[in-house]
Amino acid sequence: MRNLILASAVAVMVSGGMVAAQAPAGAPAAASQDATAKLQAALQGTWVVVAVNGESIENQGVTMALTVDGNKYSQMVNGAVDETGTFTVDGTKKPAIFDLHIKEGSDAGKDQPGILEMKDDTIVVFLAAPGGSVRPKDFDSADGQIYVIAKKVK
Repeated sequence: MRNLILASAVAVMVSGGMVAAQAPAGAPAAASQDATAKLQAALQGTWVVVAVNGESIENQGVTMALTVDGNKYSQMVNGAVDETGTFTVDGTKKPAIFDLHIKEGSDAGKDQPGILEMKDDTIVVFLAAPGGSVRPKDFDSADGQIYVIAKKVK
């Protein structure tokens, strides 16, 4: 469970780095890049995970935070760095999609596809388990997938 929670937190924060986006058919490339660039900019900074799979992190006796800097992320659990990696995000899709590339931690070498939705200072992330290959299509829960809610630190 701890690895799933950690991977979830990472996914939440990772959504703000270097971006690989393609324009949808018939849409100007500049508009696609603009949507992704805006999402990337909004995701930069530090996020505190408040819930994983519908359960409060506080109720589990764990603190989790994710810091996003460019296309890199660091995940902290109880104040210690637990995982690091890089990611790509595409803000032209609805919902937006992202891929985590875990570099250090218990799931090092694995990728983790997901989707995200951001509103104001809250982000909702739904992702496959580390190493999973099936990206969630929507925010309905499914076995083996992780649902995370985080708030941006101001």
